[in-house]
Amino acid sequence: MHGKRSKSRVVAMALGLAVAAGPLLAAGPSVKVQLQGSYQSSNSAEAKWANLEEATKVSPGDRILYRVEVSNQGDMAAKNPVAIGPIPAGTKFVAGTATQEASLKVDYSIDGGKTYSSAPTISVTGKDGKVQTLPAPVDRYTTVRWSWGSVLPPGAKSSVSYQVQVR
Repeated sequence: MHGKRSKSRVVAMALGLAVAAGPLLAAGPSVKVQLQGSYQSSNSAEAKWANLEEATKVSPGDRILYRVEVSNQGDMAAKNPVAIGPIPAGTKFVAGTATQEASLKVDYSIDGGKTYSSAPTISVTGKDGKVQTLPAPVDRYTTVRWSWGSVLPPGAKSSVSYQVQVR
């Protein structure tokens, strides 16, 4: 990513995905999914997290922390809700940053959310012509998905988070 225009586009695209994806990515009665972001500049040894807004300019090396909040605004329990966090173009997932808890199943997609796996793989043809299945590099991840293995009672909230780094 080079230039201010490209950097702003990463933030705008991520925020646009967050707004558009919210209502579509939850399971259960009256569940709302909301994505919020913060960023951390790579230019400072004492970098602090700041709110990510549409006009925020990010640079290669900066990190973005996305927090996905799931809330049940209905009057019935939501069984096994699901939340999805996009990894915007121009960024790469930071390994080990997705919230992990006993009641959560975390999966990743490398194909834009068509398929998910806890450990995605890719097929690579070796010099000998044989196809090998290898772990997919995290910079190929396009989406993070959390599935709760429990119910979300009416009025309850839960949140998860993950980080990406600007390329």
